[in-house]
Amino acid sequence: MRRAKRAVTSMAGSPLKAGSLRSMAAPLAHRDFRRLWGGSLVSYSAQWLQQASLGWVVYELTGSGALVGAVLGVRAIPMLALAPLSGVAADRYDRSRLLQGCQWFAAMVAFAFGVALALDAVPTWVLFAFSLLMGSAVVLDRPARQSAMFELVPRDIAMKAIALNVIGNNLARVIAPAVSGFLMAWIGIAGNFLVEGGLCVAAALLVLSVNFRRREQPRQILSASSELAAGLRYAVNNPTIRVLFLMGTSGFLLLVPATGTLFPIYAKDVYGTGPLGVGMMFTAVGVGGITGAYVAGALSRVDRQGLVQLSANFAFVVAMLGLALSPNFAIALVFCVFAGGAEMVMMTSNITMMQMAAPDAMRGRITSLSLFYPAMISLGGLITGPLADLYGPGGATLVAAIACTAATLALYTCSARLRHLRLSDFK
Repeated sequence: MRRAKRAVTSMAGSPLKAGSLRSMAAPLAHRDFRRLWGGSLVSYSAQWLQQASLGWVVYELTGSGALVGAVLGVRAIPMLALAPLSGVAADRYDRSRLLQGCQWFAAMVAFAFGVALALDAVPTWVLFAFSLLMGSAVVLDRPARQSAMFELVPRDIAMKAIALNVIGNNLARVIAPAVSGFLMAWIGIAGNFLVEGGLCVAAALLVLSVNFRRREQPRQILSASSELAAGLRYAVNNPTIRVLFLMGTSGFLLLVPATGTLFPIYAKDVYGTGPLGVGMMFTAVGVGGITGAYVAGALSRVDRQGLVQLSANFAFVVAMLGLALSPNFAIALVFCVFAGGAEMVMMTSNITMMQMAAPDAMRGRITSLSLFYPAMISLGGLITGPLADLYGPGGATLVAAIACTAATLALYTCSARLRHLRLSDFK
């Protein structure tokens, strides 16, 4: 209990209140965190390189918004099926080997897909297979990576480590999509995926230099299935984690898919900007995300975190409505920036509060719940893709924004736990 109090006090009363970059960078003074964070930047860059280019590849090959949504949507299958197991693996197995295995596997899949594109041998089923396999690699990697970052620094700066991880993901989100657009124009879509494979190799090699903390073994060693059941039971029965998960789901199911799934359609059919336009839209969201991470750091001093998440979701809705109604590409980019900032405030508050509520022995399993959010994005793509075929990307975005507003208001109105959720509850 005292350790949790120190963590909250540090987050609320640190020099970050004055926007101190030195305070924010405190975890980077620790060698192993610094090396894992650097490897994560490379891994996240590979993921965003793929995110920015796969939708374009599918739309270029098929011309179908529904297929774009479907190919991106099948990633929900490994995320839903493997997310709980990945949390157990993060708590149970050697994290160095787990992270290396995921990155080597992702590298082989990316190289194979790049070669298939170069040979013009990519039937529709290959697009689905690639999406499924890469989704499996990501879902097994992330809980081990995120929970390890939490443990590689002293407890009193652990929340800064989480924030740095968010910022690192968004740095990759800024740079990689822009690079992806140039790569597709310069060396073609096949070369783009070969570069992704090379980044996965680099991320695997960087893990080798990290000395992960040895975890204490429990006196009674449970089976993997028992640990899985215990983690799920804790998440379902804990009212704070339960309502936080539902709140996060509303945005990730309804709003975020309007970016990843619809950006290629906006770029090609609405603004005529081609693959460079797709990269610029993802980059704009990433710029907003970096700003949003710092805003989230400032808002971490706000006690009523439920209200912070409600406000962030509404800001996200307004930004997406602005995107849908933008008369030109430049204004669309501005709203993409605002969307990225709102999304990041919501995500940072949501995931941080879940980790604060998780006991140490279950942190990997509770962290793995956040992997359901990307699954929600993929499932949302199955909705927004066909809507784009019927009503265009702007109409699909409007429907998603209205639905998210209704869901968020209903949850906040019906849940006293969310309305009264306070950071001080964890002191």
